[in-house]
Amino acid sequence: MTMKVFEPITINKIEVRNRIAYTAHGTHLSTHGYSEAAVAYMVARARGGCGLAISEGAAVHLSAINTRFNISDIVIPGFRKMAKEVHAQGMRMFQQLWHGGHTAFALGKRPSWAPSAVAGPEAKGVPIPMNEEQIEILIQAYAAAAARCQEGGLDGVELHGAHGYLPHQFLSPLVNRREDRWGGSVQNRMRFVQETLRAIRKRVGPDFVVGIRLSASEMKGSVDEADLKQVIAALEKEKLIDFLNASHGDYYNMHEMVGTMSLPLGYELPSSGQLADGVSVPRIVAGRFRTLEEANQVIREGTADMVSLVRAQIADPNLVRKTMEGRVEEVRPCIGCNQGCVGGLFRDNRLGCTVNPAVGFEEYLNEELIQPAAKPRKILVIGGGPAGMEAARVAALQGHKVILAEAGSRLGGQINVAKVAPFRHGIGDIIDWQERTVYRLGVDVRMGTYMEADDVLAEKADTIIIATGSMPRTDGFQAGRPGELAKGVDLPHVLTSTDLLMGPSLNLGKQVLILDDVGHYEAIACADYLFHKGVAVTWVTRHPNFAPLMQHNFSGDHALDRLYKHDFTLIPNHHLAEIRAGEVVIHPLRAPENRKTIRADTVVMVTYNEPVRGLYDELYGRHADLHLIGDALSPRDLQYAIADGHRAVRPEVPVVGDQTPIRE
Repeated sequence: MTMKVFEPITINKIEVRNRIAYTAHGTHLSTHGYSEAAVAYMVARARGGCGLAISEGAAVHLSAINTRFNISDIVIPGFRKMAKEVHAQGMRMFQQLWHGGHTAFALGKRPSWAPSAVAGPEAKGVPIPMNEEQIEILIQAYAAAAARCQEGGLDGVELHGAHGYLPHQFLSPLVNRREDRWGGSVQNRMRFVQETLRAIRKRVGPDFVVGIRLSASEMKGSVDEADLKQVIAALEKEKLIDFLNASHGDYYNMHEMVGTMSLPLGYELPSSGQLADGVSVPRIVAGRFRTLEEANQVIREGTADMVSLVRAQIADPNLVRKTMEGRVEEVRPCIGCNQGCVGGLFRDNRLGCTVNPAVGFEEYLNEELIQPAAKPRKILVIGGGPAGMEAARVAALQGHKVILAEAGSRLGGQINVAKVAPFRHGIGDIIDWQERTVYRLGVDVRMGTYMEADDVLAEKADTIIIATGSMPRTDGFQAGRPGELAKGVDLPHVLTSTDLLMGPSLNLGKQVLILDDVGHYEAIACADYLFHKGVAVTWVTRHPNFAPLMQHNFSGDHALDRLYKHDFTLIPNHHLAEIRAGEVVIHPLRAPENRKTIRADTVVMVTYNEPVRGLYDELYGRHADLHLIGDALSPRDLQYAIADGHRAVRPEVPVVGDQTPIRE
């Protein structure tokens, strides 16, 4: 396949084999230098054909700490190991240099240093405004960190001047309130960036790659594209940068920094494209690109010279190689849910991926390590949802004889419901890929096949995997007050999310109440669907805020932006006590005596599901190798379902984090 994206590009004196970048993002896989897990993670993308990787930001000074550090020579051996390993696979690698300013704490959770005593939006408190001596200390800290990268054999460094971190704070008049030579005019506000890059260049010389990441803010009064164009022009004129990584957003609108599936392809370009326009050094852009065809179009149009595909290469580290070999249909798709990558940093304290369970565990779960089984077995998987299909896929890769039995008429389980919701059709891409793959690998797929215990045993399979999923609970249970079931749940105008999204045309009335007892995306999908139908929505939840499980992956923020454009009322910290015709009774979670009645023509109950595990219970003790996975084990989410299916048929792995297999 011939595309411009496959052409090499030279940055300073470093040749990069193609135009695909893997820009900096959090992994939490290392602290100093690079751990074995971090090396394995990057090597997988290098082997997969990526041209350039920029490693996640490493703190340059203890006045703002991150999960990674570059503050002493202890990092150099790790840098050398990483450089050796990725260079052997043909990939170039830069290191991002980071200071968080008011977005971070200093060591010991002390206040960080920042341009001014102005708190940021992320609740880290009021920072310490730097004096001239402290500014010079940080400038030299950046330079020393760059020199360690050079000594460690890496190919370059990137100054993180975007996304609301310290250099970005100096650039922003919202938080830089200084009246000295470091604040005021654009020329003064850019001084910190200029002096830092001058110090770095002085330490590493003219031939070592030095670049910068910049982004305009969406917050009124902050640094905008016009300001940054002046900054870039000044840096180019002085030859301080060898590349520009143009991004978008900051902590005031974090959900714009890592867009979910609700945002369109290239959503950052209206802003980042302005920054890149007319720049002479190589330019990198991002924006939820998923395929090399999409990246190629951006390069052909002249918007950028390189395109970053981060989440797409998290989902499939072999994206570039598969595309070059004409195997595009085999690329595992990123669905843009942010649940494992961004959300995993908060939920599991390490990077993960909803669709790729090997992420962060490449040392022993990379699919390159899968070998044909020494003694192929007959494996029977009951249930064709995401967990069951993943188990069948991996077992087939190992050369086993695999039967996948699904009682319904479609594979995909509850994802077939989820993908019906507005802004959510992309979630169906992963089950489409799984279905294509199990057929391609020769799995014996039996649709419309309901199996009872005797039917399962009659197959005489060596391994039985039960992936029968879960069903909505309809008894009015709510986790905040479990002894007080909601009354009236059997009335005809009370629906589950499945009833709403998959049912025929319903008379919903004008006012619909959603009870969200879970805090995940299910209730958001219902609200979007209801607004599409033109009705008003009242959202009642026991949680103190909106969809709390969706906050760390930014889906909640994106959703609120949409929902508040409609007739939407949010009532947190409440319990649904009773449903009546045309109305419901609710009360504060901690004050059941303070009851009030509100209108509700239709009620949608989003509560915890019940596992469908009856078949497993009947087979328990009657078969030597029996496994229960996915929602049938415990109703959770898509990431856990796929991880369960994957690990059910892989060799036992070390106990690490929250993704270790549970053997039933």
